[in-house]
Amino acid sequence: MVDTKKALMLLAFGLSTLTVLFYITSTATTYWATYKIERSGASLDIHAGLWTACVLGRQGGVSGEVCESYDTAAGKVEAVLYFNRFTTITSILVVVGALVVAVLSYLKIVDLKVLMYAAAGSIIASGILIFIGTMWYVGELKNELSDIAFGYSIILLWLAFPMAIIGGSLMIVTSRMTDE
Repeated sequence: MVDTKKALMLLAFGLSTLTVLFYITSTATTYWATYKIERSGASLDIHAGLWTACVLGRQGGVSGEVCESYDTAAGKVEAVLYFNRFTTITSILVVVGALVVAVLSYLKIVDLKVLMYAAAGSIIASGILIFIGTMWYVGELKNELSDIAFGYSIILLWLAFPMAIIGGSLMIVTSRMTDE
């Protein structure tokens, strides 16, 4: 017979692990936003992340990609980027720490239910922070560039948000269940 508590806890750990993997991938990649500029026979494909923007240019038969850090390119970094850098890095650290605490608590190495609740709450809070940051980012970019598309990096964060909420909630539910 399947132990419901164990199955739900494994699902919670799995979702939370996927959450942190999505956070890491989206933080490190340059596909938060993409857009294309075409002028007089030349075309530029631009994709940008939290740290770097890349331009792939094609003119005639020649193409090449150049990537540059925001810190060196623009001279200033917008507040929305600082906030998203902070929230993604903090969320990665929080979820990894919460997973370690949750595993220790689940294995009864540390037998405090309050630690499991703290871990679950931290995972949920990270999802909420990520949601706020990505919505701010989307709003800022849509105000500046109406024809912008969003790449897989930000889509991973949008997927990670409900996974963090569900994973953390399942940890709370399973912590409240009595052992059979």
